[in-house]
Amino acid sequence: MRLTKVAGMPVVDTHVARQAGIVSDVLLDLQTGRVAVLNVKHGDGWLIQRIPAEYIYRLGPHTVLVADTVAVDLGPPPTDQRWFPIDSVVGLEVMTEGGDRVGQITDAELDDHTLDVRAYLLRNPSGAWRRGGRVHPDEVLSCSPELMLVRERKEGKARKERKK
Repeated sequence: MRLTKVAGMPVVDTHVARQAGIVSDVLLDLQTGRVAVLNVKHGDGWLIQRIPAEYIYRLGPHTVLVADTVAVDLGPPPTDQRWFPIDSVVGLEVMTEGGDRVGQITDAELDDHTLDVRAYLLRNPSGAWRRGGRVHPDEVLSCSPELMLVRERKEGKARKERKK
């Protein structure tokens, strides 16, 4: 599943078998390479609920299945500086620890069940990323709203990426 396709999907609460709302945003933890929270807008259009990843059962092809939205606390939303909304991730500049430009993130591939990022997809990939066009979460050293810093790739790893 692509990260950018999750926003706008209906959220179904499997506990009560009803639609709980629509995904308005996905927050990624770029350090762990995993979805942290879904922001879900309810039918009234006003209330937005943050659903932590542990309540998300599965990202289906057309629906997000959530275990129990009623049990989720509607208090002030927790925030973490490592969490980035989709619009902050798409377009994020990627650079190696040596200062070489790698490209910009266009999307991320997510595992439908674990919510882990399989890879960040690149626009204008350069260097060892040219053919693969992907950054794997284990290559990420640090992130900010302006930049993702990744490990230098060894030539052998670049060759493996081309074969995938």
